[in-house]
Amino acid sequence: MFAIWCVLVLSLRYSPLLLLLLLLLLLPPLAAAMCGILAVLGCVDNSQAKRSRIIELSRRLKHRGPDWSGLHCHGDCYLAHQRLAIVDPTSGDQPLYNEDKTVIVTVNGEIYNHKELREKLSSHQFRTGSDCEVIAHLYEEYGEEFVDMLDGMFSFVLLDTRDKSFIAARDAIGITPLYLGWGLDGSTWFASEMKALSDDCERFISFPPGHIYSSKQG
Repeated sequence: MFAIWCVLVLSLRYSPLLLLLLLLLLLPPLAAAMCGILAVLGCVDNSQAKRSRIIELSRRLKHRGPDWSGLHCHGDCYLAHQRLAIVDPTSGDQPLYNEDKTVIVTVNGEIYNHKELREKLSSHQFRTGSDCEVIAHLYEEYGEEFVDMLDGMFSFVLLDTRDKSFIAARDAIGITPLYLGWGLDGSTWFASEMKALSDDCERFISFPPGHIYSSKQG
C-alpha cells in the first residue's frame, strides 16, 4: 500500500495524466478491499420481518466484509455492517458507538489521522482500537462540522438517537463507494453497493464524493 501511494505522489508531481490513469486502475480494487455498509432510516415498518429483510440485504455485501456481520436497530432506523478487519481486528466490530451508545456509526474505509484525532478527545472513553471509532466521538464533541477534520478514505452513516437525526459522508476523492436511495415509505437508504438498494428503493443515486448529507439541513 505504501508503494502504491508513493507512485501516486510521483505521478501527481510529474504527470497529472498518469495519475488519472493510475487512479482509474487502482480505485476499483482498493474500493473492493473494504467493508460493506447498509443504513435504512425512517422506516414505516419496524417489525421483525423488516429486521430480517435488512439482514438479508446486508448479506448481499458479505463479499466486502467476511470477518464480521453487525446490525443495530433503533426504532425505525437500522445500521448494518459487513466487516473486513484491518485495524484492531479483535475488537473493532461495527457498528461503533460513543460512550453511552446514543451515537451509532457504520463506516467503510480508513481514517489515517485517527491517532492525532484521539489526542483531541482525551475526555472521551474509547471502546476499541478501531481507527473509525473517532467518528462517533468527534461528532459528539464538534457536531456535524467534524467531517472536515477527517483525513482518509471513507464513507459512513451516523445516527444520533437523541433526536433521531443522521448524517452520511463520503471522502473527497470518492475512493470508497456509497449510494443513496429512497424507499416507497419515505425512508432514506445508504449502501456500499446498488444491489442492497435496487429491490427496495423506488430510486437511488451514487452519493457524490466530498458530500455530506444531513437530515437536519437536507
